[in-house]
Amino acid sequence: MTTSDAAGTDRPGSPRTRRGQGPGGRRTTGAPGWRPPAGPALLDRLRVTGRARPVPDPELVADLRSHLGLDVGTGHPVPGGPVVVTAARLTQALVCAAHAEPDGPREPEPTPALACGALIDVLFRQLVVTGSLDDPFADGLDALSVDDRRRPLLAWIDALAPGERDGLRAEVLRQAEGLRQRWPALDPSWLPRTKECLRVPATAGGFELVARVDLAVGRPAVDEASVALVDVTSGTPRAAHAADRRFHALVETLRSGVPPFAVATYYTRTGECDVDAVTADVVVHAARRCRAGLDVLVGAGPGRWSADGSSSWCGACADGPLQAPPTVHAAPPIAMAGVRTAAGATAPPPVGALPMCGERAA
Repeated sequence: MTTSDAAGTDRPGSPRTRRGQGPGGRRTTGAPGWRPPAGPALLDRLRVTGRARPVPDPELVADLRSHLGLDVGTGHPVPGGPVVVTAARLTQALVCAAHAEPDGPREPEPTPALACGALIDVLFRQLVVTGSLDDPFADGLDALSVDDRRRPLLAWIDALAPGERDGLRAEVLRQAEGLRQRWPALDPSWLPRTKECLRVPATAGGFELVARVDLAVGRPAVDEASVALVDVTSGTPRAAHAADRRFHALVETLRSGVPPFAVATYYTRTGECDVDAVTADVVVHAARRCRAGLDVLVGAGPGRWSADGSSSWCGACADGPLQAPPTVHAAPPIAMAGVRTAAGATAPPPVGALPMCGERAA
């Protein structure tokens, strides 16, 4: 679950919110007359991607593992155990010098947006598991109270002035009502899992890749991908959200040997839903970005990227409303075999480009 300023000024369709869709990305957009998808239409956003679903590809997985150094280790084991590499830590590691915190990353101070995000996080899980939200604000506070890590945030909420607390409660109720109206009950055959933890350790023990997604649906793959991963945020669309969900696709690919067929970010504030159909391009791009982050986190990497250099993976730069997307650092290319589709056909990769899965009518 991620959050950003719930009262932000980002507008659907602005340069900021359009950036970062990349290969296979789709957004439900706030165009005139647009309504957030609900019920079966929302599920179709996840289920119907317009692309062939990936199939097991041991050669691709081996290439990804080799590129990331998972089988030989990267850096050196530390006394406290392996370095845990998450989507958030990658984003922090890859921030450019111009956007880096002078004293390094810090725990965010409590804000209404952070509190709203934490409450919506637990309410989404409650809705998926139980199918109901009786008193969202009280239910959310009760759920947070069982997590000792949330004590400072709960104390901050308790200390709010009456007017500020009422404003927070009103926004939580509004977003919770949107969830209740739009999210249908998930069929048990989909095997819905909340707070699914995906973990891939390096053989040498120096680091491990860890992803925790708000919702995973689908049975383990047999002949083709059958899992979709969903992140839920109460904030506004940002470039880091696309990078996060593609990192999750990479970790699932390495963990299970088969990519998820889709990764999505659902925005509870507006009902927008960004969906990426997962292709070889998506996981290869995520692996290159992850490799750059590993060089910083557990290796002798280049340190902070320059904001105006040609090596920047900085999400804050990509979020700039008028700035062109930076040219990203290209790690050594991954050798790619032909991409096999569910029908068993093998297509050689086009010269000078990574292969793309073929289109399939849903």
